[in-house]
Amino acid sequence: MFKKLLSALICPMILLPFCSSTVSASATQKAKSETIVGKWIWGNTIADLGTDGAEILMSRCASEGMTDVYLLIKGTGGKLGYLKTQYTDILTRNDRDVLQETIDAAHKRGIRVHAWICVVRDETYKANHPDAGIYQYIRGRDNKFITPYNEGYREYIGNVARELAEYDIDGLHLDYVRYNHNANGWSEEDFERLASMGANLDRVKELVETTWGYNGRAEDPNYIFNAYKNNDPDAIIIAQYRKNNIKELAQHIISEARAVNPNLIFSAAIMPEGAYDSATSELHYGQSYDDAAKIYDYICPMAYSGTYGKTDDWVTTVAKNSIDKGNRVVMGIQAFDDVTSAHIMAEVENIRELTKDPTYKDSMLGVVFFRSGTFEYAKATYDVENKIITVKLENTGSSAYTKVRVDAKNGIRFTEAGIGDGINTNAKSTLSSSGSNATFSATNLLGAGKSGYLYLKYEGDIDPAKLPVLVRIYSSSTELRIYTTFCDTSASNAEMGEPKFPESEVTTSEATESETTEGEETSEPIFDITTDVHTEDSDREGEKKPSSLLPIIIGTAAAIAAVGTGMFILMKRKKK
Repeated sequence: MFKKLLSALICPMILLPFCSSTVSASATQKAKSETIVGKWIWGNTIADLGTDGAEILMSRCASEGMTDVYLLIKGTGGKLGYLKTQYTDILTRNDRDVLQETIDAAHKRGIRVHAWICVVRDETYKANHPDAGIYQYIRGRDNKFITPYNEGYREYIGNVARELAEYDIDGLHLDYVRYNHNANGWSEEDFERLASMGANLDRVKELVETTWGYNGRAEDPNYIFNAYKNNDPDAIIIAQYRKNNIKELAQHIISEARAVNPNLIFSAAIMPEGAYDSATSELHYGQSYDDAAKIYDYICPMAYSGTYGKTDDWVTTVAKNSIDKGNRVVMGIQAFDDVTSAHIMAEVENIRELTKDPTYKDSMLGVVFFRSGTFEYAKATYDVENKIITVKLENTGSSAYTKVRVDAKNGIRFTEAGIGDGINTNAKSTLSSSGSNATFSATNLLGAGKSGYLYLKYEGDIDPAKLPVLVRIYSSSTELRIYTTFCDTSASNAEMGEPKFPESEVTTSEATESETTEGEETSEPIFDITTDVHTEDSDREGEKKPSSLLPIIIGTAAAIAAVGTGMFILMKRKKK
C-alpha cells in the first residue's frame, strides 16, 4: 500500500520533472512505482545541526521530495557513526546515535535510509593494522587503502555490515569498493597470486614499470591500458585479478548483511569510467560494470560532469552504457565545484528523458545528488487557474541572498513579478521586456535561515512534464547551486501566502546570452589519476568539502512517472 509523501505544503513534485506523487507508506517497503530522488549525506551534517538535526534535515528532504538518503556512517577515516557496535573505541561520537535518529526521522516521512560505508579506504584500520595496507609498487604500504583480500579486514568489515543490518535501515550502500590506482596492489603476495593465475611476472613488472616510469623505465602512461585493449594476456590477467578481489570483497559484505536482513537493498557508488572504458576501470579500480550488475540491486555511477570536463548530456551516455551492461542505475549528479543551477537542472532533465525511453526506462531508477550541505532547493508551484507561479525560497546557508533570477522555460512568459512574506520589502523586482526572466534584488533579499516567497504571473501553458522555471540564487556576486522542484497547486495555493504584485520595473532589453546560456566545454573527459572523484577527509567522516563557497542547489524532487510497478520486487527476486 502507498500513501502520499507530501503534505499540503509538499505537492507532487518533479525532479526535473521526475513526476510522482507517492512513496511507500513505510520506508521498510521497497520502491515500486516511484523514481528515486536521493542525497548523499555526511553524518556530521546532521550532528552539526544540533540534537534535532535529523528531524530538521529529514523535514527538508521531505519538502524537497527526496525518497532516499544515503547516510555516511563509516567514512574514509574509518570511524563509525552508530552506537550499536562492538567497536566502541572507534566511534565518531558516543553521546548519540545519528544513524538511529535519521532512521526515525526519515521513516516517519516515508524516506528510505541507506547506510553508506567507505570500504577499501580506512585510515583507522590501516593505522591499527599497518600490514593490512595496500602495497604501492615503489613506496610500499604508504597509503590509507586496505588490501581487498586481507582476512582480518574482511572479518572486520563483515561484522560492520552485520551490525548495520540489525538497524531498521532500508539499504546498505558501498563506496570506495575499489582499488585507488593501478600503481597500488603489488605486494609479494599479489605477485604470487598473479603467478598462480598464469601470469608472466617479468611481463607484469614491465607493464607496470613502463606505464608509471618506475625503475628507470621511460614513462608511457597508456602502456598497460593499450596492452589490455590489444588483448595482451598478462594485462588481461592483471585486470581479472583485481576485479576478482573487489567482487569477492563486495559479495562478502553483502552476504554478511543479507544473513541478518535478506530484504535490504544493496547499492554502490561506482567510478564512471567503467561505463565507457573497461581498461581504465578494471586496471585502475578493479571495478567491472558487468560484475556490478550481478552484485548490486543498483549502482550509482558518479558521473560528475564538471570534474570530468563534460557537457550535461554526458550523464545520459554514462547511464545508457551502464544499463546496457545489465545494471539498474541511480545516476550520481554533481552538486559541487564547477557546476551551476542550469547545469544541474539540464542533467536532471536529461535523465528524466531517459526514463521515457522504452529501452531504458525500466532500469533508469532516478538520481542522487552529492551532497547534502552543498545545495538547497527552490520550490516553484503553479496555479494554472489564476496563472500564478509561486517560488518558495529557503535559505539554510550562512549568508543572505542578494539576488534571485527566475527564467521562464518551455513556452511561458512572465507578465508581472512581486514579492511575498519573508522577502525584504525594499527588494526591487525587474521584469525583462519579453517576459523571459524576472530578477529580484536587495542587499539583504532573504536572510540566512529565513524562508520567503516570490510571485510571478505568466502567460502560456505549462507542460507538467517540463520544467517551467529555472531559479538562480546569488549571495553577493556568487551564484549558488540551485535545484528546482515544481508542482501544480491549482486546487489550493493558500499555504504559499497571498500573492502580491507591486509595480515591477520592466527592462528595455533582454539579458545577455551569457546570463541565460551555459557555455559548456566539449573536450574529452579529464582523467586525473592522482585525484579521486570522492576525495575524503578523515576528520569529516567522508567526502572532503568540494568548495568553500557552500553552494546551494535548489532541489527538484519527486518521482519520475511510471518506472514500473514491481520494479524492486523483481530486483530482489533476481538477487535471490
